[in-house]
Amino acid sequence: MTDASRLSWQLLMVGPGIDRITPDIQDKLASLLDLLPATATINVQTDAGYVTVSRDWPSHRMETVDSLVDAIAAAPGIIDIAVPECR
Repeated sequence: MTDASRLSWQLLMVGPGIDRITPDIQDKLASLLDLLPATATINVQTDAGYVTVSRDWPSHRMETVDSLVDAIAAAPGIIDIAVPECR
C-alpha cells in the first residue's frame, strides 16, 4: 500500500457514508489517488450514502508552488512558464 507519510497530501473524505470507510479502505483510496495523479476525486457509494474522496494539501503548498514557479521563471534562458491555475 501507499506509505501515507511520504505523500505531500492527506485524504479528504466528505459525505454521509464516511463511517463506512475503514482505515484499510482509506489506505486503498490513498493508493488509488497516488497511482492516478490526474484523478481529482473518487466517489464511493455506501449503504449509508455517498463519500467523495480527494486530496487535501497543507496550506503552505501554494506558497511553495509559487516560489518554484518564480525561481524557474527567473532562470537564464527561460522566457515563460505556464502552470494551470487549478493546481
